[in-house]
Amino acid sequence: MVLHLIGLGLGDIKDITVRGLETAKACQKIYLEAYTSILSYGLDRSELEKTFGKPVIEADRELIEQFAGQCFGYFVTFI
Repeated sequence: MVLHLIGLGLGDIKDITVRGLETAKACQKIYLEAYTSILSYGLDRSELEKTFGKPVIEADRELIEQFAGQCFGYFVTFI
C-alpha cells in the first residue's frame, strides 16, 4: 500500500497543488478525512469527485480505525 496525504488548502478546490491533484487522480482510492476536518466555502464531496474524476469515500472515525485492512494492495490518498 502506498499512502498519500494531500492537503486541500484553505477551502477552495483550486487551492490544491498541481502535484496533489495529479497524485489524487492517479490513486485507486480517495478518502476524505471527515473525522477531524471541516470542509468550508461550500466545498463538498461531490465537488471533489468531479475534480478528481472518481469516487471519494468519506472516512469517519470508524473507517479510519479499520483503514489499513481495507487499503492493503492499493495506491491510496487521504485528503
